[in-house]
Amino acid sequence: MHIKDSLLQLGLNKNEAAVYLTLLTLGLSQAGPLVKTTKLHRMLVYNALDRLMDEGLVSVLHKKNIKLFQVTDPGALLERTQRLNALASDLLPQLRKIQEQKPHVVNVRTLVGPEGFRTNLKEIVESAGRQKKRLMYIIGGAKDTDFYDALGDWYPQYLALLEKHEVEKFLLAPASFSSVFKKKFAAEPDTHLRTLPQGLSSPTYTRITEDMVAIEIYHPEIVIIQIRNKAIARGYLDSFQLLWQVQAKT
Repeated sequence: MHIKDSLLQLGLNKNEAAVYLTLLTLGLSQAGPLVKTTKLHRMLVYNALDRLMDEGLVSVLHKKNIKLFQVTDPGALLERTQRLNALASDLLPQLRKIQEQKPHVVNVRTLVGPEGFRTNLKEIVESAGRQKKRLMYIIGGAKDTDFYDALGDWYPQYLALLEKHEVEKFLLAPASFSSVFKKKFAAEPDTHLRTLPQGLSSPTYTRITEDMVAIEIYHPEIVIIQIRNKAIARGYLDSFQLLWQVQAKT
């Protein structure tokens, strides 16, 4: 990928990226050479410089009443993205709270691969943690080893996340695929496991909270389908509770 394209993906606009790269090449420079090299209007160059200075990507020196501009350490780009990530993380709960006030809205999202798998676990554990009872319900027919193989070395972080949000888990699994669950899952804090001899044939696991459903597909690759809607989540919860009660009577 071209450097300019990467800068655009990092949030700079075309003018800012052009001025930044030109200034990086020129070194300490007045605005005039930037205007000449970028072929942008002088006002556009100054607007870009002002924005780049606000972001800490460019600094200005004054020498005999002449403004000289230079690019700061390029590491400032990373610091900028870290600030944006922190801002987005702080803003996300507020945005979701506003969205949840509209119960008819259905938000569907697909995540793939190990990174998507971990992202989904973080988000659904956080979803459970936001609820008053802090409960997560899990149902499905995939192999127990599929889940723990997908977790891999991230297993301790997953347990720490559950502990942080004080989430209690209820799992319904097929009896034929529950030996690892009985060893690992049952040993985890705040867990409840019941197995069914038949009826759980789908090769997936579905995690459910009061406002979110996540369907995990493990083969041929990891694919997660997230559904954010309280009414849909309620339907999944009703199905889970029905099966949980049926198992209790058998």
